[in-house]
Amino acid sequence: MTEILLAHQVDLATWRRAARHHVFAGTSPEELTWRVQPSALLSQSRPDVQAAFSVSEEEKQEPLRLSRRLVEQLVLAIQAHDPERFTLLYRLVFRVMHEGLDLRTHANDPDVRRLEALAEAVVAETHRFRADFAAYFRHGGRGEWVSHLSNYIVEANASYCLARVAEPWSVQTGYRRMQWDGRALSFGPGSEERLPLLWQRDGEGVWLGYPKTVLPPAEEDIAQATTLDQLGSEAMDCRACALWQPATRTVFGEGPITARVMLVGEQPGDQEDLAGHPFVGPAGQVLDRALQEAGIERPDVYVTNAVKHFRFLWRGTRRLHQKPEQSSVDACRLWLNAERRLIQPVLVVMMGVTAAQSLLKRPVTISRERSRIFPLEGGSHGLVTVHPSYLLRLPNEADKQREYQRFLEDLQQVKRFMEEGRQQPVF
Repeated sequence: MTEILLAHQVDLATWRRAARHHVFAGTSPEELTWRVQPSALLSQSRPDVQAAFSVSEEEKQEPLRLSRRLVEQLVLAIQAHDPERFTLLYRLVFRVMHEGLDLRTHANDPDVRRLEALAEAVVAETHRFRADFAAYFRHGGRGEWVSHLSNYIVEANASYCLARVAEPWSVQTGYRRMQWDGRALSFGPGSEERLPLLWQRDGEGVWLGYPKTVLPPAEEDIAQATTLDQLGSEAMDCRACALWQPATRTVFGEGPITARVMLVGEQPGDQEDLAGHPFVGPAGQVLDRALQEAGIERPDVYVTNAVKHFRFLWRGTRRLHQKPEQSSVDACRLWLNAERRLIQPVLVVMMGVTAAQSLLKRPVTISRERSRIFPLEGGSHGLVTVHPSYLLRLPNEADKQREYQRFLEDLQQVKRFMEEGRQQPVF
């Protein structure tokens, strides 16, 4: 019997190296035991569960070929609070390599079903963790946030936490403490020696208290969201189109759920993609200036985009904006509809062709439809105008001033409409 010592609960790097060695050596699962070293010896560095599947030059000579689906499930399942997960994962890899096990054609295999249940449990708690983390700091929380987790998901969510909150913070869980001091991320032992084991050994592998969910979120999950925090958390893992791969993150809408005005742009730009907030780049500065001159406070409106990921083209070291494809607009429409459902704005301002076509679901010519308020489905009203970035692209300064004035007049019309409380559209 060979014992393999893992550095921590999500030590995928060590598990992977050992699994690869023993799979090629033909070591049966029954000949291996897996043990995690005591929490007091935890490394302060950040374990990277994704980088653990990088391939060294030596390994390229004899690669371990696994399907993408299996790799994704392994990364999730190793975060589950099941003491037998390391054995299960090795047994699955061993069976794939030596017995021809296929996750697609052997969906009812007990090991495959257990793997999927573990992965689903981790995904479910990840959604809750992200929503609670974002809500805590969005609503003024500071310092240490205590989270009562049932799975080992802290390390895998480090990038998400860093992207959401730039100020110093710490997350305390039973097994792990994660701290960001504004410059470096560190880890340490948690507050408890061990967490209560909530694994339900009923053959299904369902975690008590958590629903079964998968990535990307299903439309029914989006429809059931009751807060913007919950909706935004669901969107963080959206893979409904291909833009999630090159983009840094999902950039969701921001503003109060009580907003009477909803401003919709095309997609996040380079700076928005890096910052994680809509309209913070050059176009956002133009928008802020125009809103201020029109007498509209930005914190009072909800600002979002028709597409939540940044589509770009590399030009040297620069990322140049590219118009999103229609497939991305269609895929993202469910998020835009969900935002409208929760906010129920009186007036939706569509800035640019992409925003207008996403909401109106038909071809739109800005010059023909701008500057008038008209009814939308659901009882709200709409107004089409240009996107602020259009003003930045105009080469002639006189044209810029003229078009900015027209854009300002559109926003002033929005201001008047809201003040007068008009219920009938203006044609």
